[in-house]
Amino acid sequence: MGSFFQIGSGSPIAARSGFPIGLFILGVVLVATLVGGIWFLTKHLMDYKKSDAYIKKQLERLTTQKDVKKFSETNRLTPDMQILLWDICKTMKLPNINYLIKQADVIAENCKQYYYKIKEQNISAQDLNLFFELDFTLEKISAATKGLLSTKQLPLESVVFYLTQDSEQFPFYVKVNHNDFLSLEIPKFMYDNPRLKPPVLERLRFITKAANGMTYHFTSRAMRYQTNPDGKINLIIKHSEDLVNQAHRNSKREFLDTECLFSPAHLVHTLENEKKKKHNSEEDFVVREKEYEGRITNISSGGCCIKTTLPIKEKQYLSLRVPSLELHEHMIGIIRKTRKLIDNSYNLHIQFLKISLESKNRINAYAFKYEI
Repeated sequence: MGSFFQIGSGSPIAARSGFPIGLFILGVVLVATLVGGIWFLTKHLMDYKKSDAYIKKQLERLTTQKDVKKFSETNRLTPDMQILLWDICKTMKLPNINYLIKQADVIAENCKQYYYKIKEQNISAQDLNLFFELDFTLEKISAATKGLLSTKQLPLESVVFYLTQDSEQFPFYVKVNHNDFLSLEIPKFMYDNPRLKPPVLERLRFITKAANGMTYHFTSRAMRYQTNPDGKINLIIKHSEDLVNQAHRNSKREFLDTECLFSPAHLVHTLENEKKKKHNSEEDFVVREKEYEGRITNISSGGCCIKTTLPIKEKQYLSLRVPSLELHEHMIGIIRKTRKLIDNSYNLHIQFLKISLESKNRINAYAFKYEI
């Protein structure tokens, strides 16, 4: 009597022997060939897009709106910046911005020329401020593609600021850039002053600026001093590849040394001010009439650093005017950091809290070295 549960008459071994192994192997070979072909074509395409021929081809055609969209998405530009960038590319007839961005000098020159075009049109302060924001953003993006990688790239006569332990800055000048070392001319008064003289065999902190205007911090070990026949003192330091790009700043900063006038200020405690504070709006301040003299060592549309003999504490409000830059309005700021210097003066690091767009634009124009 047969079993009701019998399914087939062939054995498992017989079933396997009938499997089309040849077709299976052929399928594997076809899949492997297809995957290999896709990999080869993809690699070939990627290599081609990195080739000089492809880059040259991209730089020979004008930027399209699609190019600007891709660039804006990649670099997270705001919608307003994207619109403005498209206008810059159209007006200046720029090649593909995604490839041109690596040429910092070309980007800077075209932004400068575009600035003068829109200045003639008497655009609003708000639109001009947006332009400066985009200008600095493009500068940072460009610097990130090809930055300063080593002090070996510093040209002769470029300025390198030495930072003391109190973060006081002194300008040194590159006189020799040898493959093995960097020779910096330093002020003689620093060499003669034991408190100011940079110590030999220790790591020192420096700030320098690349040709594209970006600021870099680096450290290097001092090797020895050298006195030249003309009596000038050079500090010999090792080369450094530990350069940190200060591209995280929101505003372009410029070093200077000019007189400023500042006054104490205090916040007006009113219900209206409380509402402004909740909505992150500019609050109202009262400025005292008496002004004190100081010197600005650097400035941006976001803040500045003032050198003064007055020991003003942190978190104090003050009003600032800079007549030499034609900044006559009372710009209100808060002291975020106070540093005592070796000569018993003080550096006040200030963040602007209340400043007009007109003043911001004037500061940016100064920082970019544009005619105002």
